[in-house]
Amino acid sequence: MFDFPLDHFVYGIPAIMLAVAGAMTCQFLVKRLLGAETIKQCHEVGGYYLSIVGALYAVLLGLVVFDALGKFQDAEKTVELEGKSALAVSAIAKQFPKSDARIQTLVKRYLDQVIDVEWQMMARNGASMEARQALVDLVREILVIEPQTENQKALFPTLSAETMTLWEKRRDRVKLSNYGLPTPEWVVLLGGAAITIVFTFFFTIDSGPIHLFMTGLVTLIISMSLYLALLFGAPFSGDLRVSKDGLIATRKSCGQLSQRVNVAKTPRPS
Repeated sequence: MFDFPLDHFVYGIPAIMLAVAGAMTCQFLVKRLLGAETIKQCHEVGGYYLSIVGALYAVLLGLVVFDALGKFQDAEKTVELEGKSALAVSAIAKQFPKSDARIQTLVKRYLDQVIDVEWQMMARNGASMEARQALVDLVREILVIEPQTENQKALFPTLSAETMTLWEKRRDRVKLSNYGLPTPEWVVLLGGAAITIVFTFFFTIDSGPIHLFMTGLVTLIISMSLYLALLFGAPFSGDLRVSKDGLIATRKSCGQLSQRVNVAKTPRPS
């Protein structure tokens, strides 16, 4: 919706300050054009209207922010479970020597693509086809495994389940990266904010600076709430985003696991 990245603080914070300054300027102009006496005549009726509009908008804005925060938390949990499943697949694959090398290669390829390529693409609502293909190849590799020992037969269902979980969590992560707030919702939110702030213009007190300060505070709290909805609504873009540190740690753990297993299998010199 925006032509410049408001979800970066360097743009978002000045935008909030600009909104506050704009509201205070409009308050000053309205009071100067209408006069204090005319505005005072609106106090009683305006107070009733503002209580209705303010209550409705507060409920709407609170629900939107709460929903956006929930989506952000879901994204964090999804990434955590995705890394957990990738590590589980890598660890369990050690019990299947014939397929182990291929599985390790595919898991590493998948994590490399997600961390180094797809993470940046998700900021633009994109996804890596290479990462998807690596996961498809991993699923195919798992499906052709034929357990031989009793240990392998016991572990194979878990290996299959963790692979499917990895697929599901990647799908959920990509879906969440495309979440955001739809344009009609932003229109309603911004329109409601403007109407609520405009209603405050039809009240006045004798001290002009204090009145402007109060109007600025109302605009500030509304602007910050809208900014939270923007930040949480896009979990994988901007300065407030879901961290990929969990997946980086998973990639490191998979590599360390492979190294330990290789060392353990190296024959000792006689």
